[in-house]
Amino acid sequence: MKVSAFYNPSASGTVSTVHVLKSGEIVHGVQEYLKVENHFSWVDRKSIVEKILRLRTLTDEKKSSVIVLYEEGHHIKEFINVDYSFTPLAYC
Repeated sequence: MKVSAFYNPSASGTVSTVHVLKSGEIVHGVQEYLKVENHFSWVDRKSIVEKILRLRTLTDEKKSSVIVLYEEGHHIKEFINVDYSFTPLAYC
């Protein structure tokens, strides 16, 4: 008897990161982030990647999750299953 295994991964949602400066300015894109990267040197990139991978499994296919990194106070907040138009507050 031949046994076949099919891998059918469940659909994962989109996860993005947003950086918020002390001034309240929200940094969205990579080009903008590269200009202020040194403001977020306190961030452990490995833990952010782990959060992204975990949130992908928790996020509905038609929704998005956002990881917001606040320069002020070095806070990291997660917002799960939000609309794609979601914008985080400029303060924590």
